[in-house]
Amino acid sequence: MGLFKSKTAEVPATERAAPCPDRKKIKLNKTLSKETISTMSSDTLRAGGWVEPPPAEPKVGDKMLDGTVFAGISPDTNKPMYATPADASLTMTFNEAKEYAAKLDAHSHHDWHVPTKNELNVLFNNRAAIGGFDVTGSYPAGWYWSASPHFIWHAWGQRFSDGSQLDHLKGSHSAVRCVR
Repeated sequence: MGLFKSKTAEVPATERAAPCPDRKKIKLNKTLSKETISTMSSDTLRAGGWVEPPPAEPKVGDKMLDGTVFAGISPDTNKPMYATPADASLTMTFNEAKEYAAKLDAHSHHDWHVPTKNELNVLFNNRAAIGGFDVTGSYPAGWYWSASPHFIWHAWGQRFSDGSQLDHLKGSHSAVRCVR
């Protein structure tokens, strides 16, 4: 008989797939093991003969079901990065920003942080798609904190009107957009 038992007898004729007279052979880039084939067929049978394709990769700016916004890939972790849909309501100092992010409970997540200098630049490059940034260049609302320190009393910030990254005194105020 083959590797799999036929379920055709259990499926009513009205629900059976139509035969494919012009079937073509598909060449795979790699050989599948018997275990992989068995798992795939079990999943297909469990799903009633149809398995949904994996979800499409989100595009930068896509709003996720949990309310966060897909911001791109973190250059530090090489993993997807999600942002809050809006800035924190007030500008704050560097230490206040880090504390705010650490305590943030938003969109059913508790793992928010101030973006690193590199992650902040991803937010800047994708600012139009993500939306909600202050791009006036005004101080302090048009400048955003990064979590990356620069010497003992300074940390990196970025102006979202032109992308300038400069160090700021940690006691000065800037805007915050949290990521996870």
